[in-house]
Amino acid sequence: MRKNLLYLFLLLPVMTHLQAKTVADKICVEKSFTAPTNVAVSNISTSAGKVTWDPVPGSTDYMIRYRPGGVGAWASIQVINNTQYTLAGLQSCTAYEVQVIDVISGGNSGSVIFSTYLNYCTAASSDTSVMHISNVTVIPSAGLPQMISNSGASNYTDYRSDPTRQIQFELGTANNKLSVSQTWSAGVPTPAAVRAWIDFNGNGIFESSEALLLTNLSTTSTVTSTFNIPALSVISTISPCGVTMRVISSQTVSIPSCGTFMYGEVEDYGVILKSHTLAVEETAAFKEIITISPNPASDVVHISGVSSQADFEIFTAAGQKAMEGKTSDGTIRISHLAKGVYFIQIKNKENLKRLKLIKK
Repeated sequence: MRKNLLYLFLLLPVMTHLQAKTVADKICVEKSFTAPTNVAVSNISTSAGKVTWDPVPGSTDYMIRYRPGGVGAWASIQVINNTQYTLAGLQSCTAYEVQVIDVISGGNSGSVIFSTYLNYCTAASSDTSVMHISNVTVIPSAGLPQMISNSGASNYTDYRSDPTRQIQFELGTANNKLSVSQTWSAGVPTPAAVRAWIDFNGNGIFESSEALLLTNLSTTSTVTSTFNIPALSVISTISPCGVTMRVISSQTVSIPSCGTFMYGEVEDYGVILKSHTLAVEETAAFKEIITISPNPASDVVHISGVSSQADFEIFTAAGQKAMEGKTSDGTIRISHLAKGVYFIQIKNKENLKRLKLIKK
């Protein structure tokens, strides 16, 4: 009995040391975890967006937090044993800031900004057995990438969340080109009309002044159009969520931009409007008067040459609105923005200017 007690007495310190070492090793392993990387948002719609990220080695517990406009309280969602989650119930045409956190280590991915789409009226055909859109090609005049979309028959297709079909235009440019090709199921062309619009002003309505292509009934398989992109001064502001190009091919003589018709197809495409060389048009009254400092900045930007409460909008390099409001005594707090290149659009009375900003 005494031998057993002596053995236990000698063994306890060794066991305690080993247990402490195991706990310490576990803590070290946990602390070595890194933050989630390659956070991206895809499948964006008017009310949802799919968040994906690369897994943290050894971790299965994550927290997604998001908020509109990059300000206010966060909404949080726990995600276990997965590296993707679809945010639903979002507001249309709204910029959201999203972060992914590794719960075990507390590692934060940093912010990613995305915008939901505008909520447009619905349009579709009820029958694709006669003819459909087989190709849409857009050639911007400013050297931006061409967009080529080949497709099969469908009543309606929303390509806005497809990055390979995103269209980019430079504001204020001329001689941009659009071509639309149609295919007839029986191989024999029958009269069809083609319409196309871009919602340049971002008000969610395809207006007659925004029409790019208006053809009458014809058996021509491919129709083309050359058109201008309005300047920033004409559309007033760039939509924070991008805008939409709608293409309709139909055997109906008069095709509205909304509603249902018998034969043909409808396709929607996402459009990003960019300013010249990622700069902006500005009025002569503002030229070389408004300045921002510091630049690069990490927390607060000071703006000189404006009233104490001038309207401002901040856009990402892709043209999506990340923030808007009024300056507070000539300052804007940007600490919540992710690192990168932005453009501040400042509107003071009737004058407008945009400046490049680097968030560090």
